[in-house]
Amino acid sequence: MFAGRFTMNATCPVCGHRFEREQGFFQGAMYVSWVLGVMYLAVLGVLAQLLLVPRVGIAWAVACVVAIHVLCIPAVFRYSRVIWAHLNVRTRP
Repeated sequence: MFAGRFTMNATCPVCGHRFEREQGFFQGAMYVSWVLGVMYLAVLGVLAQLLLVPRVGIAWAVACVVAIHVLCIPAVFRYSRVIWAHLNVRTRP
């Protein structure tokens, strides 16, 4: 689906499937991205509370969680679009 880190192909190079069916098709991927972000940030928050806060304090624990989140943004962007596209494969030809 992707030609670069953030750029998408308009169509599949193998089968010719058009990824963006209409203007704003991937707007729904924002909701998938939100769910993914909340899930992994909740896990990171609990782990930071249990493992980092007693050792380094709350400020460094929050800084570590934010740094991990920033590093995960490209992966969440890509996976949210892939999940959204797969959820909508059978909705319209």
